[in-house]
Amino acid sequence: MTLRRAEPGFSLIEVMIAIMIMALLSLIAWRGLDSMSRADTRLQMRTEESVRLMRALQQIERDLSWRTTVELPSPAAEAAASQEDGNGGEEAPRGRRAAVPVSLLPAGMDARRTNQVPFAIELVRAAPAAPGQWQRVQWWVQGGTLYRAAGDPAAAYPLPAPRTADRIAALDGVASFEVRAWEPGQGWRRLPAAGRARAAARGLEVTLGLRRSEGPVMQYRRVIPLG
Repeated sequence: MTLRRAEPGFSLIEVMIAIMIMALLSLIAWRGLDSMSRADTRLQMRTEESVRLMRALQQIERDLSWRTTVELPSPAAEAAASQEDGNGGEEAPRGRRAAVPVSLLPAGMDARRTNQVPFAIELVRAAPAAPGQWQRVQWWVQGGTLYRAAGDPAAAYPLPAPRTADRIAALDGVASFEVRAWEPGQGWRRLPAAGRARAAARGLEVTLGLRRSEGPVMQYRRVIPLG
């Protein structure tokens, strides 16, 4: 009588333990990959937000760098000049010399607040596609979006106002948009400024508050000198 030798192998319990270990390792690996994928997605979103923010701030700075100075005086400046000419160029006595009001913002720039738009700034800048002509440019926030609109170029006043249909969404998720002007000897003044200034502004501070899907509103600030 011959006895058969038992063939080597795994028992059912050993196979189940191996399967459980493999499943646990797969779960750990999947959670690690999912965490890395989520982090990469958030990083891409932050990068895209930063790129859009930088583009909007660069466009604002470009508009300000191309703004009108003395090439196209505003109607208010022309009226003041004509009033001085009407005095015959004579200097008033010191005791009766009237103080000349100074506008805080330079010529061709204005800021306002309305019920529909919390804050808007408008400026006159050179038209890039029409040399020798100028256009009105407006920036404002409405419905959480920062918009920019440019009017048709013209060579003299009155310049056409920008149309709402021509507006371009420059930045989404905007919670706040504020601009302050630096008055020499007085410091930063919120726009639109109440009353006249002692000296014209030497710089502007643009502040944008961005609302993210997670966390508080982030404030971004850029100071633009006015030469």
